[in-house]
Amino acid sequence: MDASPHNGHITRILLIEDDSHIGRIIEMALLELGVPYEFVSVLSAEEGLQFWEEHPFDVLLTDYNLRGMNGVQLIETIRARGFSPRVLLVTAYDSSELRHKIHDLHIDAYVTKPFFMDDLVTIVRHLLQPPISRTVNG
Repeated sequence: MDASPHNGHITRILLIEDDSHIGRIIEMALLELGVPYEFVSVLSAEEGLQFWEEHPFDVLLTDYNLRGMNGVQLIETIRARGFSPRVLLVTAYDSSELRHKIHDLHIDAYVTKPFFMDDLVTIVRHLLQPPISRTVNG
């Protein structure tokens, strides 16, 4: 698997998690990806948007329940600004309403807390793969 997009830059991953302990555990677990990447971890959606404006990311890992703007609002904001990163939403608040929002926003993946770090790494590894293009024969 090649984590570098075709234009030669290293994949950039942004983690937004307001619990710094969980954020550090995720950061350490992602070392298991075994591919080159740049990693930035922040504690709020607003801080994440500031980093995003400086240099956009390829993959966004965000908690749903954040102080201030929540993870879904963050994704909507990023997409409204013209960006379309691969997205993993993490939540302790699984509901049919949230799953509907996830579906409507075409969020690539979501996991509910608690989760196994190995599962999270597997999901992120999948997000690093280029999307499969579909050709329709007419």
